[in-house]
Amino acid sequence: MRRENELRYTELANILREQIYSGYIKPGDYLLSENRLSEYYGMSRTSVRATLDKLMQEGLIVKQPSRGSMVSPDLVIPGEQHKTLHIVCTSPSEFMNACLPIVIETFERENPHVQVKVVGYPAGSFWDCMNGGMEPDLLLITDRQYADIENDTAFSELHGSVSKSASGIYPKLLSAFQENGRFKAIPVTFSTIFMAYNPGLFDKYNVPKPTADWVREDLLRAAQKLTLDTNGDGITDQYGLSLSSTFSRWLVFALQNDVRFFTKSEQVEPLQNSLDFIHDLLFRYKIATLFQSRRFLINGDAFPRQRAAMVLTTSMELAGWRKQMPFEPQVTAMPFGPSEATTVVANLLAIPATCRNSELANLFIQTSIREDVQKSMVEQTHFISVLKQVNRQVWSDDYLHSLNIHNDDIENSYFLHELFPNPMDILDLEQGMEWFWAGLESASSFAGQMHDIIARRWV
Repeated sequence: MRRENELRYTELANILREQIYSGYIKPGDYLLSENRLSEYYGMSRTSVRATLDKLMQEGLIVKQPSRGSMVSPDLVIPGEQHKTLHIVCTSPSEFMNACLPIVIETFERENPHVQVKVVGYPAGSFWDCMNGGMEPDLLLITDRQYADIENDTAFSELHGSVSKSASGIYPKLLSAFQENGRFKAIPVTFSTIFMAYNPGLFDKYNVPKPTADWVREDLLRAAQKLTLDTNGDGITDQYGLSLSSTFSRWLVFALQNDVRFFTKSEQVEPLQNSLDFIHDLLFRYKIATLFQSRRFLINGDAFPRQRAAMVLTTSMELAGWRKQMPFEPQVTAMPFGPSEATTVVANLLAIPATCRNSELANLFIQTSIREDVQKSMVEQTHFISVLKQVNRQVWSDDYLHSLNIHNDDIENSYFLHELFPNPMDILDLEQGMEWFWAGLESASSFAGQMHDIIARRWV
């Protein structure tokens, strides 16, 4: 735990240091309060204080009693000696931490006159950096952030050379970020939502491991046997399954139960069945623990801490967990319903319209999707490549099938913005589910609300 805390405050120190050196937070400016830094970056107040103490020791900030931490008014920012490519990323981001350095190392080695600087901003205030005088050359964003942008002039069209370099990317990934035959963002990694499990816990309690053809009843039996009071104090401290209320996660239950988001049909019953099953796992059988937000980070870490035997996850999340997991997770098919379908998430590179180094930005994107760079990234981090040929080289067919990737095809995996083109619908549903996740609203009640929202698009 101590090493994990040290890693967290070191990451935050790097983020704030780069914000200072980039000029976004200027000498004499105040940093966010300890409370807001803790909230934005999902860290404890203790880790935030350790971060600020580190920056103060480096002479970057000074603490003002009752006012907070200020960038030292006497700080002199070193002058630029190279051309600089500025990248702004959402933070925290496993891609920024694990994969981006691999791309940067290759890019700087091949372009020794260019220095790449990365600045991370919390998701809640990410777009504020665009209104605060910051003019990045590249943005590393998520598919959901891309879909939330209403102004289609916010991003520059990518060069034709980038489009040619992207020819090996899964067509489904490209089409999701293509408008009128033009690309304004390129995916650099993606992941379907899939199921991972801890083989050690299955062995320890003599529970048969998941198979490619297991069904819902098999999942229930396994989860019941793996939900235990391990220390005999009368309190359950190990669960069969860890569930997240994140929209892209629980929708897998609906997709696998043939809820049709693209047709005007009466689909309340399959939607209700999906939600009923979630309630069964959480409240009737009590064999799942619920992870709702970064405020409950300990609960969210139930799987890597071996307090949950199975989890719905992504390759990005697993990569972050590997720093603390004492076991190697396995993946398996999801047995929630008859349909092999899931959701998908992606990290994208996009060039803001205000970019002053368009040539370099396009060149960096080309580097990030090159086969050799993607292969290095996958082999070192366990992320999934956007290139079909790389995944074929690195991963087995069984592994890719468990991720719902069949014969170089991910057509039955869906981005949120495909299922819900209007971002406000997602916000309405997320807010409307609070009582459902608390067990205070029935599946039938919320299924009716969700059906009405889905039906809006055909009104």
